[in-house]
Amino acid sequence: METNCSNVILNAKFPSVISNKDHIIDIIINKLKEYPFTNKIDYNEFILLLDETLTNAMEHGNHWDPSKLVNVEIMHTEDSISITIEDEGPGFDINTYYKKRMSPNLGLRGRGIQIIKHFCKPLWNITGNKINFTINIK
Repeated sequence: METNCSNVILNAKFPSVISNKDHIIDIIINKLKEYPFTNKIDYNEFILLLDETLTNAMEHGNHWDPSKLVNVEIMHTEDSISITIEDEGPGFDINTYYKKRMSPNLGLRGRGIQIIKHFCKPLWNITGNKINFTINIK
């Protein structure tokens, strides 16, 4: 009987400082080097996906408050890599976001979630301060 157990690749907390984003992305990329999945998602698209999820957590969740942390957890199974990013903010209601998204007065804000949804199928917790997405590696 084959099991598909999850193993933790990374579980770390980082201050919500804009200059940390590239460093966090580098850490994630280095941790994932032994799990090739670029045939499922382009490398640059993956970087953009990470950048958007981290920006949303740090900017909208933690309001760039360096005393508030962003937790990054990466798990892998034989078939996939799961990334969870959680901020310390109050969260948001995804349904309200989609209603606002239909408004013609949206302007330049709100594109991050659309970019994220373009590259994966994100899931938010009920509070809206934790996002998880999975990338198949087989």
